[in-house]
Amino acid sequence: MNQYICNYRTIRDISTTDSSFLPSVYNFYKNDIIMPKKTQDDIILLLGKEYGLNKVLYSELDRMTADSAISLINYNKPENTRNIHTHDIWQLPQNLATSRFYKDFYERFVKIGDSPKIILVYIPDKDYFMSNSSFFEIAIYVYRGINEDDFNKKGPEYKHYLNNMFLLSEALKN
Repeated sequence: MNQYICNYRTIRDISTTDSSFLPSVYNFYKNDIIMPKKTQDDIILLLGKEYGLNKVLYSELDRMTADSAISLINYNKPENTRNIHTHDIWQLPQNLATSRFYKDFYERFVKIGDSPKIILVYIPDKDYFMSNSSFFEIAIYVYRGINEDDFNKKGPEYKHYLNNMFLLSEALKN
């Protein structure tokens, strides 16, 4: 994934407000679209190899990172279905390979010592990964790929995937 991110081409001068936005993004990235969509296990294994992502217990997180985990897990959940301890949480270590994510992360959040950390939470009922780092979440979404059926339907999944490809391009410009 790190090589994919390092070699990711960024889009120049594209209008996000006219009807040609998605076709323009598609034309620019048509050879970079990843199919089929990687499974949860495949993407976690890949992130572990590329970045050293490791599974952690909620109780091992510092207070600021734990608060982020609660927010991610409880996102759009009714009060009576919240259960922090049944969700898988992974933490992204700070190292050379993850430095671009942490640089962006600490530009947006107050850093106290080495806290908070970037985490990743899997939301099984949506088959979606959420992170307290929007840059990392977008990169994972793009790198995880899209199923061919969803791509061919040109529906919401297709539009969301292309939009994330554009957002990743924008994040990498900074």
